[in-house]
Amino acid sequence: MRSLRYLNLSNVSFEGQIPYEISHLRKMSILDLSTSFTSNHTLKLERPNIGMLMQNLTKITELYLDGVRVSAVGKEWCLSLSSLQKLQVLSMSSCNLSGPIDSSLSTLQSLSVLKLKFNNMSSSVPESFENLSSLTTLDLSSCGLTNVFPKGIFQIPKLKVIDLSYNQDLCGSLPNFRGGYLQFLNVGNTNFSGQLPSAISNLKHLSIVDVSNSQFCGTLPDSFSRLTQLVHLDLSFNNFTGSLPPLNMSKNLIYVSLLHSGFVGPIPSTYLKGLANLLILNLGDNFLNGKVTSSLLTHPSLQELTLSLNGFDDVLDEFSNASSSALKLVDLSGNKLQGTIPVSLFHLRKLDFLQLSLNQFNGTIQLDIFWRLPNLLSLGLSHNNLSVDATFNDDPNLSSYINKRRLLLASCKLKEFPTFLRDQSQLISLDLSNNQIQGIIPNWIWIFDFMLHLNLSNNFLTELQGPFENLTSKILVLDLHSNQLRGSIPIFTKYAGLLDYSSNRFSFIPPETSKYIHFAYFLSLSNNTFYGKIYEFFCGCSTLRMLDLSHNNFNGFIPECLIRSDTLRVLNLAGNKLSGHISDTFSSTCDLRFLDLNGNLLGGTIPNSLVNCKMLEAINLRNNLLSDIFPCFLKKVSTLRFLILRSNKLHGSIRCTHNSSNWEMLHVVDLASNNFTGTLPGMLLQSWIAMTGVKNKALKKPGNLFFDMYGFHDFVNYKDVLSLLNKVVVKNIAKMERGENLSVIEHMLSYIANVDQLHGTYLDSVIVVNKGMQMKLVKILAVLTSLDLSSNHFEGPIPEELTSFKALNVLNLSHNAFSRHIPSSFGNLTQLESLDLSNNSLSGEIPTQMASLCFLSVLNLSFNYLVGKILTGTQIQSFKADSFEGNEGLCGPPLTKNCDDGEKKGLPKPSFPILETLGLVEWNFLSLELGYICGFGLVILPLIYRKRWRLWYSKHLEDLLYKIFPQLDFVYENRGGQRYKILRWRHS
Repeated sequence: MRSLRYLNLSNVSFEGQIPYEISHLRKMSILDLSTSFTSNHTLKLERPNIGMLMQNLTKITELYLDGVRVSAVGKEWCLSLSSLQKLQVLSMSSCNLSGPIDSSLSTLQSLSVLKLKFNNMSSSVPESFENLSSLTTLDLSSCGLTNVFPKGIFQIPKLKVIDLSYNQDLCGSLPNFRGGYLQFLNVGNTNFSGQLPSAISNLKHLSIVDVSNSQFCGTLPDSFSRLTQLVHLDLSFNNFTGSLPPLNMSKNLIYVSLLHSGFVGPIPSTYLKGLANLLILNLGDNFLNGKVTSSLLTHPSLQELTLSLNGFDDVLDEFSNASSSALKLVDLSGNKLQGTIPVSLFHLRKLDFLQLSLNQFNGTIQLDIFWRLPNLLSLGLSHNNLSVDATFNDDPNLSSYINKRRLLLASCKLKEFPTFLRDQSQLISLDLSNNQIQGIIPNWIWIFDFMLHLNLSNNFLTELQGPFENLTSKILVLDLHSNQLRGSIPIFTKYAGLLDYSSNRFSFIPPETSKYIHFAYFLSLSNNTFYGKIYEFFCGCSTLRMLDLSHNNFNGFIPECLIRSDTLRVLNLAGNKLSGHISDTFSSTCDLRFLDLNGNLLGGTIPNSLVNCKMLEAINLRNNLLSDIFPCFLKKVSTLRFLILRSNKLHGSIRCTHNSSNWEMLHVVDLASNNFTGTLPGMLLQSWIAMTGVKNKALKKPGNLFFDMYGFHDFVNYKDVLSLLNKVVVKNIAKMERGENLSVIEHMLSYIANVDQLHGTYLDSVIVVNKGMQMKLVKILAVLTSLDLSSNHFEGPIPEELTSFKALNVLNLSHNAFSRHIPSSFGNLTQLESLDLSNNSLSGEIPTQMASLCFLSVLNLSFNYLVGKILTGTQIQSFKADSFEGNEGLCGPPLTKNCDDGEKKGLPKPSFPILETLGLVEWNFLSLELGYICGFGLVILPLIYRKRWRLWYSKHLEDLLYKIFPQLDFVYENRGGQRYKILRWRHS
């Protein structure tokens, strides 16, 4: 045995410690002890450790320890291996190795193959690896690599394979390749950036390129088309610009994915010409438009075509030779395709998957026509302008075809449950939402063995058919929201992850519910009629990430266990009758992203322990009884975007003197209807960086604000979905998978994950007050920027720092005591859509710079002391007169008061400020004689010096005038934070 040179014990199900005696085989050249990553048998290399095992094996050339638990830190295993100077192949994937990777490995000058994938190195790659001149294969995927990857490694002359994928913190860019033998290049799911170099065409042997889920940008170089040996190209999830890259020179292409890459324009009719081997083409989620050419649907070799989420907007034409097509998967969803669905699609005999949802197809369609496609497993017709007839003609030949996996018929004008569904025992996903189905949900719908996703939302369903005894459903996603269901919530979905029972008439939560939410991560019971105290069993669900009990009649205290939770990411208890205080017990490991307690009866203070929620994005505490000062401590939560404290009893200054950090992401602030006082602190305003429009990586993507439940940020691979599911459900899916097209299964399960929220996202609404009217933004726009400080006691000038908020869309400073001029730099607020400065003490003219506010659709400057002519020939003049009323010195359209030379200069501000607070009587409707004016003056003068007389006189004179003149009426105004009854001329 001591002369043994080759030992292969791979995958023989050994387990335990590797014996030290192997180190005595001094002539060993090749040693393979690797095990399968999925094996239940684990080999260990701990005692002896790797250094002791290798100390005598100096002649070894190939070492395979994949799956062996080495459990060694960087310097230890690197130094142990660096002594093996004849080593040519080192494969230690999934060995529980840790970093850092030591530069001593670069002394292995004979090393040709280095595979270290699936280890958590948390390390940078030594620059000295550029000296591994014999290297042909480098696989460092999923290693937790960080910092910048050395460019010189790409230029190693003999390198053929380099895989750096799934290292999200690894930065770098591709070099100007000089040439070489590189065949496999994978930097997908990294933080690589920059443009793809034009010199990439020098890699004449390149066959596989994967740069997906990275940060590449710019246009693709023309030289890219000269990669004639390309077989696999994946540019998905990047930020490219320009039109689609030409592919016609790469005649060996089999797989092309340009999903979500930023490409624009039409698809040329000759785009696939010459690509005789192409099997898969994914151009989804770009900005492509124009016509879907028939050449895409008739390409002889193409099996999968994905054009979803683009802007195609023409009619889909009929096409020839459909029966001979190789197409198995067609996804045209999320476009603007019009007209009727072409009959040619019904002749694609090999079709497994057809997704036409979210278009503008019209007409009436008989559903049984799709059943003539013998291989069709998945059909999506949702959200078009279709009327679907789901009744089947009596045809015995159809019975063998009725075996679908996914059926999406949302918004198809169905009025009842299609009867054929009872025979669909292998359904995975069924969507009948947004139809006109009334009455009872039949009990047979719960017993399908493979059903994972059921959406019956937005119908007119009233009850669930019993009996429920011994009924257990394996449904994973159940959406019943927006119906008329009443009574007790259903609790037989034992494995459900997402349960949405919101917007119904449910009134009872059975105590045994706790047994049926073990796997729930998303639970919404909002907008029902539940009452009483909130059950504490919600706290016992360790998987729960989102709990929405809003808009019910719950009362009592908030269970402290919900506040202490370290798993919840969304807690929404808004619109109930909860009382007491908010417990100051947020966990040190708090994971909240969204907290909404608005519309309750909560008192006390804002809890300081909220700072423990390091990832908090939105706080909504409006419409409560909170009595506290401004929560400066929340500056420590750097992720905060929404701070809504409206309509409480908060008081004092909002100055933060002892906190120098910034609220970099804060872009919606609502402090209205409180008792805040003092001037607006410029330093605080400067800390709200997101409002200035300064580029911020966290806010770079427009769209809606979603709250991630699990940490996935991109489309979810179906294998990731399976990892979240209960073993019983996975077992059923495994049965279903046998013999099926893997791509179809992946599309179906990814649909459940991404579209129906297994992806784990939560979208909430926020109330924005604009011109006195509450507007519910059902989708929180991540780019909406709003500041509402109205109905407080703020005073002094409007600070110049506020005019640096160039991203601001809504600004409301009304009903305060702001004074002096409107800053001329308001013209910098070019994104402003709504501006309310009414009911203050602002003076001077309307700045001419405000004419540049071209997006302004709401303006209110009423009840101030503004003077001069309203700007003519600008958008300002297009607003109605009530936007300017109550400013005695303003004139010109849209006001009826004309401007003469004296009026253009404006009226002076009253000399007696005390009279401003007593109300302004409009005397212009009286025609008074000079003597009467003098007499009136004699009465007024003593009133100026006797306060008690003054108050009595003002009150009774206004009452008298009100009784005499029917044209007068009382209105209520806020000035300086106080509410006053003021006599005004009634507008007809």
